[in-house]
Amino acid sequence: MKNFLLITIVLILSFNYSVAQTINAPTELEAQNENPFYIKVKWNDNSNNENGFYVERATSLDTANWEVLGGVGQNVRTFNDYWITLNKRYFYRAYAYNESGRSDYSNIDTIIAVGDTANFPGAPSELRITNITMTSITINWNDNSNNEAGFIIARRRQGEVQFEYIDTVQTDVLTYQEVGLTPDNIYFYKVCSYNLAGTSDFTNTVSGTTKSNTILVNNSSALSDGYFLSNNFPNPFNPATTIKFGLPSKAYVTIKIYNAAGKEVESLINSYFNPGIYSIVWNASGFPSSAYFYKIETENFTEVKKMILTK
Repeated sequence: MKNFLLITIVLILSFNYSVAQTINAPTELEAQNENPFYIKVKWNDNSNNENGFYVERATSLDTANWEVLGGVGQNVRTFNDYWITLNKRYFYRAYAYNESGRSDYSNIDTIIAVGDTANFPGAPSELRITNITMTSITINWNDNSNNEAGFIIARRRQGEVQFEYIDTVQTDVLTYQEVGLTPDNIYFYKVCSYNLAGTSDFTNTVSGTTKSNTILVNNSSALSDGYFLSNNFPNPFNPATTIKFGLPSKAYVTIKIYNAAGKEVESLINSYFNPGIYSIVWNASGFPSSAYFYKIETENFTEVKKMILTK
């Protein structure tokens, strides 16, 4: 009898827990043309256990056309879409989410942001990836405008649901390199132009996978007598060179490459290491001939050395 009661109680608690985790979908979603510069999306919040809401947008009702536009926090019932092109139709929908999952979608609403586009910049096109290293990706695009103030770079990491705006470049600059990325990871990019009148459509989306960091080797099981950073070999080099360093104890290590102007161009190491002597190979095939500097940093040790790339 006691076992029966215990099982019954467990089942009741499990049922109540499942019910408590149900997330009700937002309803009565409506897209409103607030002014020529943005669209306001609003909805009714029907749940009491959401962590927030995500808003999706599409330019057609094709199921493959939807993209997460952005998110808002708990109990927030509006979202402003500033990245619009005037006289273009958009479709919107939203859903609630928490750590257990997500709700169904809301209804879909559609709207055209009507306005004068005479002074809007033309959208860039043919976005492409032109170089990839372990920790950097370079993109290029075509400029189809003669009145842009610059370009906005948007990027999404693997596993993220929405793009973020990471940087801008000036008028007529048609390339961008993002550094400090994680080896063996996928990154997605898109670009739009902008000026004081507004922003253009985005380009196509491209993705690239940074190269795998498989060049680090532990040279010896013997401990290092102290911290050290050796001169790279060979030096000058083309296109690869080996950098050796030693650690007397476990440490969090970063090794970064800087160009002659002091700008970071590559992050080779960014992790914990056990005591020992290590070598890492930097392949500079995507970089121009110049002087470069490599810098090691731990909690107790910092050193910088110079090397020459000749092609």
